[in-house]
Amino acid sequence: VASPCIASHFPSPAPAVLAHIHTVRQQTRMCTAMRLMATLLLVTPVAGWLGAPLTALRSRAAAASGHRRSHPVLAELDGAEVLGAAALAAANVGGASVLLKRMRDEDRKPALASGRVEAVEDRGTDDGSDEGVDAAVIVVGAGAAGIGFAITLTKTFGLDPSRVLLVEKGDGVGTSFRQWPEEMRFISPSFNSEGWTNSFDLNSVAHGSSPAYELHAQHPSGSQYADYLDDLCGIVQLKKRVKRRCEVLRVEKGPDGAFDVRVRSRKADGAEREDTLRSRYVVWAAGEFQYPREGGDCVGGAELCLHNSRVSSWASLDGDERVVIGGYESGVDAAVNLAKAGKQATVLASTATWNVQTVDPSSELAPYTADRLREVTAEGFSPSPKLLAPLRVQRVERAPEGGFNVVAAWKAADNPLPLPDGLRKPFVTRAESTARWLAEQESASRLYLGCIAAGLIA
Repeated sequence: VASPCIASHFPSPAPAVLAHIHTVRQQTRMCTAMRLMATLLLVTPVAGWLGAPLTALRSRAAAASGHRRSHPVLAELDGAEVLGAAALAAANVGGASVLLKRMRDEDRKPALASGRVEAVEDRGTDDGSDEGVDAAVIVVGAGAAGIGFAITLTKTFGLDPSRVLLVEKGDGVGTSFRQWPEEMRFISPSFNSEGWTNSFDLNSVAHGSSPAYELHAQHPSGSQYADYLDDLCGIVQLKKRVKRRCEVLRVEKGPDGAFDVRVRSRKADGAEREDTLRSRYVVWAAGEFQYPREGGDCVGGAELCLHNSRVSSWASLDGDERVVIGGYESGVDAAVNLAKAGKQATVLASTATWNVQTVDPSSELAPYTADRLREVTAEGFSPSPKLLAPLRVQRVERAPEGGFNVVAAWKAADNPLPLPDGLRKPFVTRAESTARWLAEQESASRLYLGCIAAGLIA
C-alpha cells in the first residue's frame, strides 16, 4: 500500500449536531425532483422567513438516526440535531404548500402513508430585512447540493439572490468534482427527458437543466460535471454570490438566534485572513469527498494507504500491482480502472457486492459498475482483477522484505452467498462460491497479502 494505499470508503456519518444547520446531500435533484424527496432528500422546515406558513417533509428515519458528518466543524458541534435538507422550506400560496403541490399525488400519498415522511407545519414571518447579518442564508459548499439548493431558494421560491451567500473552500464551483480521479464517471446515467416528459435528468440539480443536454455525456466525468454546475451558476446569476477559497472554521449560534460563521479566506497570492460572517440560517452542503477517513481510527496502518479521493489518475500510479480495500462502488471503480491501465488489482471486500441483488439500489452495484466489472473479468481480459470476499481487513503494515502486508480475517457470512436469481449472471456460480467459502473457513484465520512493489488501495 505504500503511500499509494487507496481507500474506497468514506466516513460513516459523525454525531448529530446543531439544529438549524441543515445538511444537503450531494448529487440530489431539486425542483422537478421534489416528488422524490421522500427517498432522495431529507427535508426540514426552518421557520417561516419566506413570509408565509411553511410546509415541509421530514424524514422519520433521519430524525431517528441523523446523518453523521466527518467535517471537523460539525464534529465540534455537539448536543443538537442535524437533519439533511433540501429546499429549506416551501412557501405556501393560498394556504397550499408549493412543495406538496409539485409532488405528484401518486408519489406523495404512499410516501406519507408509509411513515417514512411526515408533513411538518412551521409558521413564521419575514420582514425582508437582513439588518445585522451578511446574508439571510449562508450555504456552505458550492457543489451539486449547494448550487442546486441556492437555485431552489432563489428561482423556485423567489428569495432574492442578494440574500443568499455560498462559501466554497476550493478555487471555484464544483471543486470536489474536479478532484475526482480522471477516469471516474457518474454511475447514474444522464438523459435529457425534460423536453418530452415530466421526468428529469437524474444528474440535474435544477428544473429545466440537463447535464446530458449541456455536456452530451451519459456518464459525465467530474470535470465535466463541475463545468455544468459552473455554467448553471452563471445562468441563474449566482456567481457573484459565491465566496471562493473560503473555509469554514467554526459555527456558533448567538443570543439573538443568528449564526456566527467563522471563516478563513485565502487570496490568490496565498495570504490568509479570518473573518466572521453572520446569517439567519446556515445550510451545510460541504459533502464528504474532501473529508475521507484516513487515520488509524478506521483501520490500523491506514496512514500507509492512499485514499481513492487522493488519486488524480489510476493510470499514472507507480507500479503494476495494487490491493483495493473495499468492494462497493469506489472500490470496484478503482479495480476496473486499474485493470484497464494494465495493473493487477486485488479487491478485499467484507461482502461480495458483485454478487448481491437487492431491491435497494444503494446496497448493490450500479448496472454501469457491474457492466464495467464484467468487461475486465471476461475470459481473455488481462490482467483481470481478483475479487476476494468476505474479508475483514484488520491492519496494514510494512513488510520486512519491502512493500506491505494486508492482514485480514475471513469474516462470518451467510452461506451460500446471496447470489443473484433470475436473469442475472453471477461473477462466480453458487456452487463455486460455496466450495470456496468452505475451503476458506478451513484455512488459516488470517490472510496475509504482500503488496511488494506497488501499493494498497483502501
